[in-house]
Amino acid sequence: MISTNVSLTEDQAIELIAYILTSAQGLLKEPEHYAVLRVVSAADRMAAMWAPRASGELAAFLEDLGQRMPVEAAATQGDDITSFERYLGQKIDELARIVKQREFAESDDDA
Repeated sequence: MISTNVSLTEDQAIELIAYILTSAQGLLKEPEHYAVLRVVSAADRMAAMWAPRASGELAAFLEDLGQRMPVEAAATQGDDITSFERYLGQKIDELARIVKQREFAESDDDA
């Protein structure tokens, strides 16, 4: 069952918004490649905030993301950009499968 009545706390929402906005400001002066790390960090933060509320396949996805994303992102500080690109692609594909399953479940419930 998909829960639609879950949300971040106000403190979590403020933290995430503050991080995104200050990241945007920082990117005006930082090197271009920092943008990828900032976006990935925001996704990692949101995953950590949401993981306790998730269940099933989504919970496993968020837990893995929270454990592996910092390690994978750290590799970009060296020369391992290809590995990080591959990791991001895999996580996007995995999330797309979860989203498709949820859409089907919602449309099945509406029928």
